[in-house]
Amino acid sequence: MKRHGHRNGKHGTMEHCKISGTEIISNPQWIFRNPAKHYATRIKRIGKNILFAWVDSDKPVVLEMFEGDLVRKVLEDSGLENKPVYFIWNLENVKGITYAYKRGIVDFLYNPSPPLNCVVFYNTIPDFLNTTESIQAILPSSLQIFFSESYSQAIKLVLDVKGGENASHAPDDEYEDLKKSFLAATARIGWLNMLHPPISLPHPEHELFPFFNAISFLQKDLIEQEELYRKKKLRLEKACSEKTREVDASISSIEDKKEQLLAQFTHEKSSLENTLALRRNESRTIGATLKSRDAELRKTVTDITNLPISLQQKKQMLDICDDLLESERNQRTTGLPLTTTDSAFLSLLHQQHPNLNNREQKVCLLIKLDYDNTEIADYYAITKRGMESLRYRMHKKIGLKKNQSLKNHLTTLAEKLGSPP
Repeated sequence: MKRHGHRNGKHGTMEHCKISGTEIISNPQWIFRNPAKHYATRIKRIGKNILFAWVDSDKPVVLEMFEGDLVRKVLEDSGLENKPVYFIWNLENVKGITYAYKRGIVDFLYNPSPPLNCVVFYNTIPDFLNTTESIQAILPSSLQIFFSESYSQAIKLVLDVKGGENASHAPDDEYEDLKKSFLAATARIGWLNMLHPPISLPHPEHELFPFFNAISFLQKDLIEQEELYRKKKLRLEKACSEKTREVDASISSIEDKKEQLLAQFTHEKSSLENTLALRRNESRTIGATLKSRDAELRKTVTDITNLPISLQQKKQMLDICDDLLESERNQRTTGLPLTTTDSAFLSLLHQQHPNLNNREQKVCLLIKLDYDNTEIADYYAITKRGMESLRYRMHKKIGLKKNQSLKNHLTTLAEKLGSPP
């Protein structure tokens, strides 16, 4: 990009302004890059306290973020904090600025530190001229703002101000004053959301009165909208607060219920563990008893074999012993005291459905004896749902159809023994 009145030099070399004759100080760190990398803003210092800024870009851009941090760094590096400063801004590649940029530049220029003596804009494109005039309109009257057509003219304006000359202004002009007042009002309302400063209206007969009056009505409407927004915000905050309390209460209730269920679960778990321990003790006792009875029965079989009686009598007595031994085996399998009929039922069940395990055979016997799911579940220390799952698996193992009853099948099987269901 072409620079008016100075040449680019390598880092460490010295440039001089052809207009003022003062040196131009460069620093590679005096740059602000836009986050999207569409452009970069750079600053150089001319002499002791004139800052020169421009935008590096291949095409006109919209400035998005005000470079306040960059300006402050240049002032700090140059030892110009809280000292008079003059600012020249080349707007050659600037076609507009965002709302955030407007707020940033106004906040910076309103700030008494650093004390800016004047700002000169040059190469301002027509589309951006109104924006810069609006900035000028709302700034303190002590800050002089100028518009020039070239770098050399901008330098001369700054030198005139530094020399004590009032380079600014033509004699008072009513139209220009009203224009500045109008632009200031629109900028305060649109950029700074300053809705309450009064708007000075010209005489009702003045040709510009309708424009100022329209701005005044817009200001009143925006104040009313702001009040409506404030009330709506309060209602929403109240509703949100009430909803938060309801949710907190609901969460507290859920936590309480959780604690209750946990306590209930712990109690039921302890009860089931105690029941299971009791059943194991009973099973061990029954097993020991059955083992003893089994040994006695086998000894009896041996004794009968050696008795001096007829073969027919021996066979009758040995058949009885075999039945008793079968009953003992079934009792060891189920862990239950069994009648002869129960034992015969289990033997037949095993013959018909050998794929059933010991627990499933025992459950079949309990079903046949009219125990319901809850009673069987309590006996095995399992949940009712667990018992239903067990019956479902047994139903499939036995090979029953979906509409066939397990209880009816076991009852039919018992009837084959000639015993009542």
